[in-house]
Amino acid sequence: MPPYKIYCERKKRLMAKITLNNLTKHFGKVVAVDGVDITVDDGEFLCILGPSGCGKSTALRMMAGFETPTAGDIVIDSDSIVHLPANKRPTAMVFQKYTLWPHMSVFDNVAFGLRLRRMQKTQMQKKVEDSLGLVGLAGYEDRYPAQLSGGQQQRVALARAIVLEPKILLLDEPFSSLDALLRVRLREELKRIQRQLGITTIFVTHDQEEALSLADRIAVMNAGQIEQIAPPSSIYAQPQSLFVADFIGEMNLFDAHVADNKLKVGSSTLEVPDDMPAIADAKIAVRPEDLVLANDTTPDTQTWDILIEQMMDLGHYRKVLGVFENVGDVKIYLPKTTQIVEGETLKVTPQRYLVYADVLDAPLEYTSLIVNMDRAH
Repeated sequence: MPPYKIYCERKKRLMAKITLNNLTKHFGKVVAVDGVDITVDDGEFLCILGPSGCGKSTALRMMAGFETPTAGDIVIDSDSIVHLPANKRPTAMVFQKYTLWPHMSVFDNVAFGLRLRRMQKTQMQKKVEDSLGLVGLAGYEDRYPAQLSGGQQQRVALARAIVLEPKILLLDEPFSSLDALLRVRLREELKRIQRQLGITTIFVTHDQEEALSLADRIAVMNAGQIEQIAPPSSIYAQPQSLFVADFIGEMNLFDAHVADNKLKVGSSTLEVPDDMPAIADAKIAVRPEDLVLANDTTPDTQTWDILIEQMMDLGHYRKVLGVFENVGDVKIYLPKTTQIVEGETLKVTPQRYLVYADVLDAPLEYTSLIVNMDRAH
């Protein structure tokens, strides 16, 4: 039987739910993690995404047992594990650095945890071979870490984690030291393995593309707190805060002012509905792909004149960098067939944007050049 089928038969045993309740960590006066509440369901792949220093790795290390929370609880299924040492928890962690023992063969690296459990030799042999087969390293048992590429070493580290059959798999930026092409290949492999095992997985990263491509849900973290948790499509389309809007994907952010039932952006105005809450100043967020070429039917007040400063062909689309007079720099994505040259003025119009203001519980959404502003979900 192929290794992955063996693991698929075990996946019900591997699946579990993990809940973080008010998880908090202080380092002296520094609050690294501030009252985080997250529930990750059986078999779910959650990415914790955020900039360096936001507390995401600290949160993961508390789940693994390498840091002690200042407050809060960590529950797997119905059992609190917060007081258990790392080696007693039903978790396994893959680190950014491969942390392989250079004097040990691939087999011995993967088998290390099983030896600590005093597993019978024949059973251990089979489990190691199954794990290496799952990560595509069957036949590499006798090699040493120095004889492997970076990607192969990280596969060994992954095999060493999954051979223990943990209920929760934790990964702390495991691909960040690899080149871009290899990162893409390995995250595709990781997604395949995670689906085959059905194992609940928490993956920490600062790479938004990595999170968007891997996760069932993304938890965006900032300054120790969770800003938003949602599926990747919702995070991208309906960011619930300015931080998330600016951090996920490329976004144009402009200052705006509301007066006489119009949203003023520079010299342009956009209609707003009569029941819009009272807002004086706001920010509008427009994705580069949501700025489209204006046509003869576009109202003049909704046409933005953009001075083209630079163009870049990026595969199937063209990225335009320009200036919106008296407003700011602009990024626009257009089809490669669009006939434009640097130095000319491009007329565009926003087909969708979000309005952020302090008085709003959630951003307002404007779509399809028709006044249709509803609270984003």
